[in-house]
Amino acid sequence: MNNSEVLLVAKDSALYFFPALKNISVYSGKDLLTAKKDFLAVYLKHFHLIIFLDYGFEVEMAAKIRPFTKAKIILFFWNHFKLEHYRKLNAAQNEPAIDSIYHFDPLEARDLGLLHNSSFYTKAIAAPAQHPDYDIFFGANDNGRKQQALALKKQFEKLGLKSLYHILSGHGNEHADYLPYSEYLTLVNHSKAILEILRAGQYGVTLRTFESIFLQKKLITANEMLPYYRLYDARNIFMLETDLSKLTAFLNIPYQPIDQTILAFFEAENWAKRFMDHNTQIFAEFEYYPELMAHQSAL
Repeated sequence: MNNSEVLLVAKDSALYFFPALKNISVYSGKDLLTAKKDFLAVYLKHFHLIIFLDYGFEVEMAAKIRPFTKAKIILFFWNHFKLEHYRKLNAAQNEPAIDSIYHFDPLEARDLGLLHNSSFYTKAIAAPAQHPDYDIFFGANDNGRKQQALALKKQFEKLGLKSLYHILSGHGNEHADYLPYSEYLTLVNHSKAILEILRAGQYGVTLRTFESIFLQKKLITANEMLPYYRLYDARNIFMLETDLSKLTAFLNIPYQPIDQTILAFFEAENWAKRFMDHNTQIFAEFEYYPELMAHQSAL
C-alpha cells in the first residue's frame, strides 16, 4: 500500500495541518454525508485505507461509504475521552462498517480495550524560523483552562517574560475568534515556547507537543507522562511542577533537535502505514518507554 491509497476523513479538510499532507487524501466529513452515490462509487474505489478522526465523526459516515469500498475502515480517537467520546465509541462498536477502533493515548487505549496508534503530524508544515518577539505563546479554546492560563501569565510577567495569548470563547472553527491554523503557526513561530494546559486526566501526546518538536519550539506543560515518551528532552520541555524561577534560564537554552527517527515515526505517512501493519512492539521502541504502561490513567 502506498499513501496515495489512504483517505483521512476529518470534520473539515481545511483544519489544522491537513492541507499540508502531501500523500494522504483528506475529505471533510460534513461533505461526505451529502455526497452523491455516483460520486462515492468513483472517488472511493482506489483507497485501501480510510481513517475517520473522532472530531466531527458520525457513524452514519462509515455506514454510507461501506457499499462503495473494500478499504479497511478505521475510527481513530485523537482526543482525550469525555462523555461525547464514550457515546461515539459505543455507537462505533455497534457499526459493522467499521473494521477497527484506535486511540492515540496508549494508557486510555489499554483501559478502554482499544487498539493503539500514536497521533501524527507532518514536517511539511515547517515554516522558516522567525526572530521571537515573545517568550511564551498560548493558543487554545477556553474549555476550563482560561483561569489557569491567566494565573500563569501573571507569574510569567513577574519573571519579566513576555507572553501572547489567544483564547477562544468556544470550541470549534465556527466561532468568530477562531484563528486559522496558518495564522496560529505564525504566532507560534514568533515565540520561544508554547504553553500547554491540559484537561484533568489528559496524559497523551498532544498537538502542542508535536508543534514543539516539529517546529523546534520549547514546550511548557503539566503533562506528567511526557518524561516517559522518547521525544522528551528536559532541555526542550519544562514541567510546570518545576520551580518557575528556573523558567527564564530554560528559555535561554538553545532548542535541542530530537532524533530524526522519532520525528519520522510520527510523520503522517508512517502513522497511516501502521494501521495496515499493526506491530505493537514498535511503540515501545519509538514512541514511549515501557515504564509508561505501568501507570494508571484517570478514566
